Amino acid sequence: MIIYTTKLTKKKAVAILVSLALLIAAVILIMPDKKAAGEPAFSAQQTVTSEADMAAYIRDLGYETDGEVLESREVTIPKEFDDVYEAYNDMQKECGFDLEKYRGRRVMLYTYAINGYPGCEDEVRCDMLVCRKKLIGGNIYTVAVDGFMHGLTAPQQG
Repeated sequence: MIIYTTKLTKKKAVAILVSLALLIAAVILIMPDKKAAGEPAFSAQQTVTSEADMAAYIRDLGYETDGEVLESREVTIPKEFDDVYEAYNDMQKECGFDLEKYRGRRVMLYTYAINGYPGCEDEVRCDMLVCRKKLIGGNIYTVAVDGFMHGLTAPQQG
């Protein structure tokens, strides 16, 4: 049996720390960028501390907005999801959000106007759900009765 012992000196400790830092930096640089084209600069659960942050998020999605909040109000995420809210949460999950952990919580709902939505002549709005300065969900929709609604995604090209 061979036993090797060594004394940990300051020089060796610094060398180990530098080596670990270089290894971590290399791993971070090698990791692929998971952001797809058209994905917002902000991610799901992004901190939004102001109306300007929310307007910037909308612009990063690829939509035009004047940045003015049309409406802000407090809403409560239901404790029990019915079929409609389950479908709404499924739409949120497709965009990287999940309202499950916010059941029964009061959150703020901010509504913005979207200008010049591609291929749509109706008024288009963007709702953003914010809880404790975190963007937790939202949707883009027309105010028309026979309109559309989709999650916070970039506009479809084509």
